[in-house]
Amino acid sequence: MKNNKYFNFYKLWLGQSISLLGTQFTVVALPLFALKVLETSEANAAMLRGIIFIPYLIFGLVAGALIDILHRKKVLLICSICQGVLFLSVFILTVTNIITFPLLVILMFLNGIFTTFYNIAIPSFLPEILPGKDNLKKGNAQLALSESLSIVIGPMLAGIVITLVGLTGLFTVDAITYFVCFLCVLFISRFKPHTEGSLKNVNIKSIHKNIYEGLIYFKSHPVLEPIVSCGAVYGFFKYILNSILVIFLYKVMGLSELEIGFVVGSAAVGFLIGNTILVKKGQQFNNTKMLIYSATVSVIGLSLIPIMGYLGTVYGIVAASIIHGMGEGVFGPYAATIRQLASPGQMLGRVNAVQRTLNWGAWALGSFASAFLVSIVGLQTTLFIGGFGTSLCLIVLLRRGISKGTNLEYSGSI
Repeated sequence: MKNNKYFNFYKLWLGQSISLLGTQFTVVALPLFALKVLETSEANAAMLRGIIFIPYLIFGLVAGALIDILHRKKVLLICSICQGVLFLSVFILTVTNIITFPLLVILMFLNGIFTTFYNIAIPSFLPEILPGKDNLKKGNAQLALSESLSIVIGPMLAGIVITLVGLTGLFTVDAITYFVCFLCVLFISRFKPHTEGSLKNVNIKSIHKNIYEGLIYFKSHPVLEPIVSCGAVYGFFKYILNSILVIFLYKVMGLSELEIGFVVGSAAVGFLIGNTILVKKGQQFNNTKMLIYSATVSVIGLSLIPIMGYLGTVYGIVAASIIHGMGEGVFGPYAATIRQLASPGQMLGRVNAVQRTLNWGAWALGSFASAFLVSIVGLQTTLFIGGFGTSLCLIVLLRRGISKGTNLEYSGSI
């Protein structure tokens, strides 16, 4: 049973890792595709990433309520196959000269809906196939490590693939990664789901009740609320910066697609340091202090990026991003494990939904704010607003259970 448990996890891990590569391809390709193929404005190109995250604001809480009712493996299967079809559609519409910027916006919005359900289902599904506190910590660290690797390798590979097959061809490669993810999840077996996924008793009233219960639980929790709220403020300003970083490197610093891929990818090597070395070292520290330290390090790194951009040093941007990645690489796995262990199993989907709605919804708002700011104050000033604005998240974090220095030892029902 133990071997089967880990075998199931590695299927999930492999599928997630491959699909994350596709996601990073999209991060590099979307703004460049909008600028070079569709010949749209810089503001529109910056806005595209925000389109993907809008569904978190609209459907996030509903998704969490449904994921606590539905069979979570089936949710993952439906979402991954639909995402693959959508990106394949972008390729087909482009080669047939049908694609337009409004149509791309619609497709990315639909992709955002499936991304919303998928990304809320993943951390909710993990305790079903990998129960136990220590197992969850290891599982979250490995998933975070694969995300970090995708951030490092993905943009590099994207630059190479764009050079070989062009921006349009990259969307086909992206589609393939989601189809592979579908197959990996499909073969996960012999686990006990939290529910059989019956929709017989599902109605608007029951969904509303589930959402309300999740919000009350989140709001009253002295540790979960500061952590998630901190992430929302941090994510808003981070995405003001992130939404224009590729454009800044292309337009202001004059880098090629291949160079941009290596700069963005190399910069995220800090995530690897955070996920591997620092997370292990952090076991000897109070959990609350580790959250504070890692958030501070991440903010320092992001604040240095616009300074290095102003100075015109690519190596400086890479170094600043490594510092940022080290902090976020520690904060992310800690926060994910806390949510899973502090939340009852039947409410985990809703807690994850609140986190995703606030944090990823903030990413959408940050992307739109970035597009607005670029049109008003330009790329350079917008970069400074995004980088230095992340420091506000520390004020939000240092409250309630976090400010009291609570050592996070959990006995939550999984």
